[in-house]
Amino acid sequence: MQRIPMRRLTTLLLMLGLTATANAQSMVDVSRLGSMPVRKDVVTLRDLRYRDMVRQRYDFSCGSAALATLLNYGYGEHVSEPEMIRRMMVGTDAKTVVQQGFSMLDMKRYVEGRGMQARGFRVDAAALYRLRMPVIALLDLKGYKHFVIVKGAEAGRVFVADPALGHRVMNENDFTRGWNGIVLAVIGDRPLLDSALVNNRESLALRRRVETLGSATQPVPVVELGLVRADLF
Repeated sequence: MQRIPMRRLTTLLLMLGLTATANAQSMVDVSRLGSMPVRKDVVTLRDLRYRDMVRQRYDFSCGSAALATLLNYGYGEHVSEPEMIRRMMVGTDAKTVVQQGFSMLDMKRYVEGRGMQARGFRVDAAALYRLRMPVIALLDLKGYKHFVIVKGAEAGRVFVADPALGHRVMNENDFTRGWNGIVLAVIGDRPLLDSALVNNRESLALRRRVETLGSATQPVPVVELGLVRADLF
């Protein structure tokens, strides 16, 4: 076994200690590294990827996690995914839900039970560029049905909040290839919150619609949210 010089060993242990602290607690204690005690919060790439999102806990719960994300970080409703799952399971076949997941109609019933509106629309890809609010869409990813939140689109890219993978950008062709053209819009009685779910986009055009929603004082009519095609449910 190769012997490690004491100086290198000390440096290695220090680096490992800092790494372990950052991963476990997202905070680095550097109080012993200098003359002044300092504690520095660490924001990891994983933290940023899932900022203002509810991550799905189970294979079948992408729908409930997407809806929980929309309610929590879109409208400040403060609902947990486990509680949502329990409530959405009422009146459904639990075995079917575990095998196939929740449907948009399950989400619609839950939202309306909270006194909010939920409506489904069939739209084309061009409508994603006009969206003024996040909506839920179902993707078929090589046979795996998966709900994501669509935040908007710009220059051939679709910005999504994925309950499994976090905030990410999809190529428009890849998105539309697995999308059935249906979105679920949740409409509250107050403007959307200022969160990564709403403003984490990479274009000035999308940023402007956040400012428009932020200045609203009345419920926004559906036609003003970029959803003007046939109402499905």
